[in-house]
Amino acid sequence: MIKINVNYSDEFLARYEEHVVTERLLPSFNDMVAQIPEEEQEHVLELFSDEFIRELVLCRANDLNLKIMAIYDHLHELSERYCLEYYLKDLELTPIEATMKITRGDEKEQIRLIHRRVVADLELLSNDRQSKLLPSVIDNMQDTTIASEIKTQLKLINSMKTGTYDLSNEEVNLFSNWVNEFSGIFNYNAMSRVFGREITNSLDLDVCPYCNNEDIETINEVGAETRPDLDHFFPKSKFPFLGLTLSNLIPAGTRCNQKYKSNKSMFDHVHPHIDGINQTTLFDFNYIFDEGRNIDAINITVNKQNNKLDNNLDLFKVKECHNKNNVKNWFMRLEECYQHLSNSSPEFLNAILDDDNLIRTLLQIYP
Repeated sequence: MIKINVNYSDEFLARYEEHVVTERLLPSFNDMVAQIPEEEQEHVLELFSDEFIRELVLCRANDLNLKIMAIYDHLHELSERYCLEYYLKDLELTPIEATMKITRGDEKEQIRLIHRRVVADLELLSNDRQSKLLPSVIDNMQDTTIASEIKTQLKLINSMKTGTYDLSNEEVNLFSNWVNEFSGIFNYNAMSRVFGREITNSLDLDVCPYCNNEDIETINEVGAETRPDLDHFFPKSKFPFLGLTLSNLIPAGTRCNQKYKSNKSMFDHVHPHIDGINQTTLFDFNYIFDEGRNIDAINITVNKQNNKLDNNLDLFKVKECHNKNNVKNWFMRLEECYQHLSNSSPEFLNAILDDDNLIRTLLQIYP
């Protein structure tokens, strides 16, 4: 993964704040708050001051997790509506427990114990946070004793906890109007029409920072204009309040943005403004040309980084994206050059090393 060096100008940041925050976001937010019942209104404004909203839109990538915690720990109704995995993050239930075998008698008794523990924890959570969703879930679970039905219920809770559960329309309607309207306040589409191209031009990336493989160069020529997707690192479907935050906007390839990443929460992944692959070896090219030089003899592997970057490498299929014919052909040409040079005389090598044009020609590197 490529580390992005952010270089927005002060002039751009001032225009962005004025247009996005002062002229649009703050008035829209205040209009929404005015419609909230007074007792809820006070609770919202305890956190969402004008200054907090400005900081939210312009904060650094290092502060994004802190903003998420500040908002979702203060306004539980927002986390329950938009990010159930955060809402249930302290609930003790593992995927292994939710999918355990229940063929033997001792296994059935074990899943009943897990079930009772989960129900008790959900009741505490629901009462403490005045949950909209959990009361009906708890009601359905309380009288269940059949192991297979318990397993089905635990799998449902696990899907909520792991972020793969989608609320039904009926469940969405359980929430206050302001909660459901909250995501529309941070209007990414309106912003991107004005600033999208300027953002991708400022970051000046030619290749997707997630996979370092897909072309994302911004084209500005009249009649041929195109720019890459701006991915929300923390997806706006789960974190709508980060929909306009500059440090949350990452130019990305369609494959990584829409297929591999989608709406994954990214809590256990590295943000490309914060870190990327350093000078350590990432790829190994394994090859044996005993039966002739061909790309089928080449296998490209990815070395573990032993940190959260490994999660990025897995999510964005970096091994698979580079284990392709065009990369193998490039490596085969490079390896041929290496063999040629390693068998050359010192005089020939010195002549090449003294001439940049010869180096480029030999390695097929063109400006």
